[in-house]
Formats: sequence, structure tokens, C-alpha cells
Amino acid sequence: MTRLIEEQPVAEVISWPERPRHTLPRESQLKASLVKHGVEYPITVVSREAYLKRLPRQTNCVQRCFSYVAIGDYHWLEAVRSLGWARIPVLVRDMPQDSIAAFVLRRHRHDDYLGPLDQAELLRAALSAPGRTESQNAYARSLGWSPTTASQRLALLKLTPEKQAALSANELSIMEARQMASTRRGGKSLAPGPLASSR
Repeated sequence: MTRLIEEQPVAEVISWPERPRHTLPRESQLKASLVKHGVEYPITVVSREAYLKRLPRQTNCVQRCFSYVAIGDYHWLEAVRSLGWARIPVLVRDMPQDSIAAFVLRRHRHDDYLGPLDQAELLRAALSAPGRTESQNAYARSLGWSPTTASQRLALLKLTPEKQAALSANELSIMEARQMASTRRGGKSLAPGPLASSR
């Protein structure tokens, strides 16, 4: 079930605490768009109660002063907050049945909202969600990706932090990053990392 709330106080909305953080340098672009066009579409949120029912360990992060947790378009929320705007339109929905990581990946997999490292972290977390029975290849196809694309995304998580930072800053091309990751991967599978706990 979803319901649209035209505007909500920005101070009562928090970004998903376990979100990927590789595309924050785009904030200046988002702010420029907001100044020019305003918030044209509502951001997707879940209620604090629904979020903590699924993820009670996040109680310290999602304090009582927050009514909602932004799970989609959270970069827009951060840009609005940095501009000092008081309100933002939100679309309230139920918690995703599988995981927030899987929901965000489905929602943004075909646009430029997520960087390749964001996609990699979300993919790893989605594949680690409890109850998932699909193979990596089958899950990739459900996203409209080829198995090779999924493998290449996951391989990026093997890059050194310095190379990951260079990729996020567009100082390293995705092709160069793939080649580096391929040599580091050595055919070994990637173990679930911290974001996998976002289920």
C-alpha cells in the first residue's frame, strides 16, 4: 500500500542509514536542479515504525524525532536538506518484502542515480537477503542485466579503497576499473560485506 503526502518536514525524514555513499559528489548537480526546478517528484519513504520493526538494531540511528526513513531518492533528500529547505514531498510505502537493497536496485538500476559501486553494494546485499533462492545469474536477469554485468559489478568491490574513490570521482573509467577488478578477483566469489546486513 502506498499513499502520497504532499509535503513533510525535512527534519522528520532520515536517509536509510545503511545506504551506499559512493555518489555523494553529485550533490552539487542535484542542488542546481532543485534550485532551478524544485522537487518535481516525491521521494520514497517508509514509516519509522515499519522500518524498525524489520530492523530493530537501527533504533539508535532512527530516533523518535524522525517519522520516516527515505529508501528511494535519498540523495535528493540530502540535497534538499543542505539547501536549508523546510519541506519535501514524500510517497509512503510498505517495507519491501525482500530487502531495501533489492528495492533500491530495482528502482534505480536503469538511471544514473546509482554509481557502479552503489550498484555493486546493493547487488551484494540483495543476493545475501535471507530466503533468496535465485542464483546470481537468475537474479541478474530479473533486473534486466546480463550475468556478466552482475559479475563485473561485484568485482568492483575487490578494488582498493583508493581505486574505488577514483572511480566514484570519475578519475578512473568504468572500463579501467573492470580490468583492474578482474585481475584482483582471481576467480574467487565475493563474501557478503557490511551492506548485506541491510536486510
